[in-house]
Amino acid sequence: MENNQMEFRFSFFTQKFKETIAFYKDTLSLPVVDSWNRGFNDSGYLFKAASGHMVVLQSATKQVEPLMDAVLLIQVEDLEKQYQFCLAQGIEIVQDIQKREWGDRDFKIIDPNRLVLGFYSRKL
Repeated sequence: MENNQMEFRFSFFTQKFKETIAFYKDTLSLPVVDSWNRGFNDSGYLFKAASGHMVVLQSATKQVEPLMDAVLLIQVEDLEKQYQFCLAQGIEIVQDIQKREWGDRDFKIIDPNRLVLGFYSRKL
């Protein structure tokens, strides 16, 4: 398989399934690639996120914990536009736009599971 056909996929389980799907689909407006509901504890959504995908899976039977000290980073073309979009949506921003010493710029938000998402743009 050639490199341009490979992708990165991040997947996680949540007990806040409906709230999480609404956050990624309706609030963040991430494109839905696929979804399924095959019965108890077998539901999920596949979202497009930059050059990869995010899979949100329903967990009806096991306790799940948010990742601590982890950040899921999504590259965007226009960081200021994404920041203003998040503000307008009322999304909790846990870190305002910062310039990193290596030149990238980013900001961070929090999802309903307390998972930290960072949006970034590459240095110019």
